[in-house]
Amino acid sequence: KKRGSLTEVEIKYYVLQILKAVECMHKKLIIHRDLKLANIVIDSNMNIKIIDFGLAAQLKHPKQKVALHCGTPNYIAPEILDAD
Repeated sequence: KKRGSLTEVEIKYYVLQILKAVECMHKKLIIHRDLKLANIVIDSNMNIKIIDFGLAAQLKHPKQKVALHCGTPNYIAPEILDAD
């Protein structure tokens, strides 16, 4: 916050880490269900950490559907809202 906005290089670095974390979760059949800025933190080594897996679910197989809609309303994906 002290120095202002992130540079484009820093943004790419963080976005890549977030994408890799989501890819890792999906390979393990884990869906976070509440991924938002408040649940993404940066550690002292400037690495992204995904936190708050309280609403996460681990699927039994890749095609499994999860019936319960949960998460922070303003961050729910449009495709989830349209599924009803």
